Amino acid sequence: MKKTSFNKLKAEDQALLRAAQAAMERAYNPYSQYFVGSALLTPDGQTVTGSNFENASYSVTICSERSAIVRASAMGHNVFKKIAVLGRGAKSPSKDVVSPCGVCRQMLFESSQISGAPLEVIMCSSDMKKVVIATIDELLPLGFGPASLGVNIKRFRR
Repeated sequence: MKKTSFNKLKAEDQALLRAAQAAMERAYNPYSQYFVGSALLTPDGQTVTGSNFENASYSVTICSERSAIVRASAMGHNVFKKIAVLGRGAKSPSKDVVSPCGVCRQMLFESSQISGAPLEVIMCSSDMKKVVIATIDELLPLGFGPASLGVNIKRFRR
């Protein structure tokens, strides 16, 4: 894992965080009042965003990372280079980086295996002062995915 700041990031990574920040503001979060946004980067340079979408039946809630993955798949993308994630409370910014939950880490791990390379995860505080960059393999060591089941995942790369 690498700790850095927004100003030290490459322009591509800054743009990805800005896209995640814009998505964060569109979150549907009437229960937690916690805003989370994500932005995936495809190998051809397209950005696909997602935001958290809560539900009165809490288990039906979907996180921003999974929202972005499902949206990207519906758009024809299953291969990704990286994802940016950030979040904030309703009345206060997040001073610490926001990282994917366990379920999202599992979905990102699967996407990483489909992509054929470790997915880079850029996690940021909502004030854009703190940034941590890690691979999904670092966030989910000894992960279990389609390769563990012998699935030919190359056919899903699009």
